[in-house]
Amino acid sequence: MGFQIQKKLFNVFTFAYLLRLDRKLTGDPAKIKARQNRNVHKLMKSAYEIPFYRKRFDENHLTPDDFHCAEDLAKFPLLTKDELRNWMKELYDTHPGTRDSWDVTSTSGSTGVPLRLYQSQREHAYTNANWIRVLMSFGYDPFFGKMITFESSYRSEKKAHDSIVQKFGILRRRKLSEKRCETDEGMREVIAELNEYAPDLICLRKNCIVRIALFAQKHGLEIRHPKWYIPVSEMVDEITVSTLARTFGPNLVDAYGSDETGSCIIKHPGKDYYAICNDTHVVNIYDKENHLSDNGRIILTPLFKTEFPLINYDIGDEASSYKKDGLRYITKIHGRLNDMVKHENGDETSVLELRKIPNDISGIAQFRYVQESYHDLRVELVRDPEDTTCSDEEISAHFRDRLTQLYGDEFRVRVEWLDVIPPDPNGKLRCFVRAF
Repeated sequence: MGFQIQKKLFNVFTFAYLLRLDRKLTGDPAKIKARQNRNVHKLMKSAYEIPFYRKRFDENHLTPDDFHCAEDLAKFPLLTKDELRNWMKELYDTHPGTRDSWDVTSTSGSTGVPLRLYQSQREHAYTNANWIRVLMSFGYDPFFGKMITFESSYRSEKKAHDSIVQKFGILRRRKLSEKRCETDEGMREVIAELNEYAPDLICLRKNCIVRIALFAQKHGLEIRHPKWYIPVSEMVDEITVSTLARTFGPNLVDAYGSDETGSCIIKHPGKDYYAICNDTHVVNIYDKENHLSDNGRIILTPLFKTEFPLINYDIGDEASSYKKDGLRYITKIHGRLNDMVKHENGDETSVLELRKIPNDISGIAQFRYVQESYHDLRVELVRDPEDTTCSDEEISAHFRDRLTQLYGDEFRVRVEWLDVIPPDPNGKLRCFVRAF
């Protein structure tokens, strides 16, 4: 089928794939596991025909017949971001006749170097269908519901008005430019629009939706509670949950994934665990020795990406989990492992302990650590306008004391109070930045 025809039939493909996917993510564990197992073997048979992966099979003396379940993928080597970047470039350079038919996306570059990704139009449609399924899994109706979402950073928007279909109340979606949230006037307009539009679902980058919540709290503005809201692009911590609940209500949905793999882990309101999209993904957890474990690094494999596979992709985050009836459930996502404090002796240590410090004291709405040198650490804080339990001085002292417990006198700690912490150029807000 020609490329132009595929593009025109994109929505048809999306709907067709949506009909194949499990709606609720839960059900008979044996049936879910059996379907995942079949998809694992199908993926590995396809990957075996791709030179990049055939080399990996051969180097490890493996064939597709060695892979029939999620656990079998532990035999296969990991795929790092650098390896993926190099493979994508090689594909582009060596396929001048077909590369224009590929769908092109780009990661946000939160690790410092953006990653340009290619996928087939079929894979693009499947990714889209899976995201719609994720929304449906907690009750959102994609056909008759109303959504507020953010403008894509890598796709040009074709229109700024509702289509004929949307005017009849179908597939309603309004896009919000995050640049409007940079001024007080723009923020008031955004809040007025949220109240006027009354969306069922708000899906915005975490940094943006937190800034909206803080502005509303600071200025005494009410926002009509949506049925659900999803802060995306960044890890959701306890401070974020508390801050957002006061403005948007209790029904926060935490959806985890990446530009590379699509969404695959989701926590519904009121649940104490994250469910996994087992029909479309394998989510394995590896310990430091790259063995399967309940606690460690998240290793993702999208099962529907058979033309441009991502097998055992090391996403760079850590999680805790458990298995029940053969299926894995995530209990907590801890965040990136590649955010590291750098020490003068050449050592690097994880920032996971830094993330825990704000959880032990109240009165904070946002935080960020900036390591400016081997001996200078700046702590940026934003006051919670509705929580005065602890004073600024008490909160500052708490951070200094805990940092001293971690590092002794290694760092000169400077605490800086801000009205808001601005996002990085990619729209995200990383909790740790190394500035040298």
